[in-house]
Amino acid sequence: MRCEDAALLLDDYVDGLLSEELRTRVDRHLLRCPACASALKGLEQTCALLRDALARQEASPAFRERAAARLQDAFRDLVGREPGPAEAQWELPFLRGA
Repeated sequence: MRCEDAALLLDDYVDGLLSEELRTRVDRHLLRCPACASALKGLEQTCALLRDALARQEASPAFRERAAARLQDAFRDLVGREPGPAEAQWELPFLRGA
């Protein structure tokens, strides 16, 4: 595998999207190519930093209340009635309390 080919596959490699055959080919290339191995390490570090920076934030109680009210209004406008017990079971994780 050429460096150009490996470079095109690194994103999918990190995301675990490559077939077993392609992953094996990239693995072999990385063992022989310090430049591509370094590029992979940088990509993995960038992904880790992004995951940390974009850690899930809890919505404030005020936001949850406003969102719930807007969803109820939208439901009422679309369906023509108040949300009932069946709709109360809908899973809306962002509306849950912290």
